[in-house]
Amino acid sequence: MTVAEARTATRSYIGLQGDPVPVARVHDVVIPGKAGIRARVYVPHGEPPFACLVHFHGGGWVTGGLDTHDRPSRDLAARSGCVVVTVDYRKAPEHPFPAAVDDAWAAVAWAHEHADRFGVAADRIGVSGDSAGGNLAAVVCLRSRDEQGPAVGFQALLYPLTDGRCQAPSYHTNAIGYGVQAEDLRRYWRLYLGDTGDPDHPYASPLRAGDLSGLPPALVVTAEYDPVRDDGERYAARLADSGVPVTLSRYEGMIHAFYLMGGVLSRTSDLVDEIAREARTHLAP
Repeated sequence: MTVAEARTATRSYIGLQGDPVPVARVHDVVIPGKAGIRARVYVPHGEPPFACLVHFHGGGWVTGGLDTHDRPSRDLAARSGCVVVTVDYRKAPEHPFPAAVDDAWAAVAWAHEHADRFGVAADRIGVSGDSAGGNLAAVVCLRSRDEQGPAVGFQALLYPLTDGRCQAPSYHTNAIGYGVQAEDLRRYWRLYLGDTGDPDHPYASPLRAGDLSGLPPALVVTAEYDPVRDDGERYAARLADSGVPVTLSRYEGMIHAFYLMGGVLSRTSDLVDEIAREARTHLAP
């Protein structure tokens, strides 16, 4: 498919998500950055102060957006009791690496600066992301450590893309037949990195970072039938070896992008419950 066709096709996930879950309030905002960054803020029912998850959507840094992740974001806010800020970062190939990283970083800084506006406790902010968004969540944590803030208290990485080399065994065993195919993911990496991006740069491929110590507690979720499964699990192992508290959950029988299939897969509900439980644990007052 062309990029335009892929972006249209990604919207088909909306039909797999079931009915929207009610939350207290939803705000569309524009976050200042190198370009105006669209975001959507979901405030749960309950009394502030709330914890907050800044979520970066999947789609290979090329597709996806606020609408493809609207219903999952509502569900996550309702179950976790966290304010969820879903970020529509700039997309490749029009805006290759590191544009999405810069936007993700600006969004986390904005969440800290505007915490009072949505009843958020500024010391209880975490990040989450699915697929390419999981990559951005991991990279934001690295950059926060390297640049001493803004602080991140927790990271939820859902089948994250962690290595631009795309050479793990699961890229071969799960290459074809499970929805997102290995060659699709390799193409997204090429579009994201552009002509000058380095697949070994730690802010592109966090698995390639030399030092993973000092990062926030992590939930790393993988899917059994997913080309990126092994890269996610390797990243979890490296975090653990570096002294980072990690929960690794492999969802047997699941495929890439199952976070977006809550209307047809019961395991999606289990996933949201797990994210909510881990967020409440690590972002507690």
